[in-house]
Amino acid sequence: MGLQAVYWETKNGKPPTSGETLTIFYNPSAASLVPNEEYGIAFNGGFNQPIMCGGEPRRMTRRDRGPSCAPFYSIRINVPLHAMALLFTFTDGKNWDGPYKLKFEIPKGFQGKPLEFFSEGIAKELSEAGACENAIYPDAAYIEDRCLFPASLIHEGGNRCDLDIVLGCTNPDSPNYDPLANVDDGSCPFYESSDDEA
Repeated sequence: MGLQAVYWETKNGKPPTSGETLTIFYNPSAASLVPNEEYGIAFNGGFNQPIMCGGEPRRMTRRDRGPSCAPFYSIRINVPLHAMALLFTFTDGKNWDGPYKLKFEIPKGFQGKPLEFFSEGIAKELSEAGACENAIYPDAAYIEDRCLFPASLIHEGGNRCDLDIVLGCTNPDSPNYDPLANVDDGSCPFYESSDDEA
């Protein structure tokens, strides 16, 4: 992830915009937080001001990167249409990292509107039941349970992929036998025994 603690990603690759979805990634190894045993890292943030959807910190999704790298955490944000910025922090349950501020691109139809337009609009959007839970929520966790290999071979892998695949002839009686091969690629020639000929 690099040396920075916070990264973001949008679906279209453009800067975060009001009315669209983005993912925020947090790299605790680049900050002073140590992930909590119970929930890892939590996110706390609000739109336009800290209190709009602030409330209780929300658990983030842990993203493992392999045995050599520390995990990072992610959370999804459905940016309300009247949001101008997201003010947020991270916590491990004891300490806090932040505040951070992410400013959003304003849609063309809203550009030039007074601050009151956005304040009243965001208050109305977020006053509906469940609005904050739909605006800030844990990112989906994808657990890979199988791997795709050349020639459409599928190898079951539990929650990881076994990438120590060596294609080749696995028949020890074949002249093309490869003692290092662990997946038969069909390169063993088919020979009928001389006993079958008559």
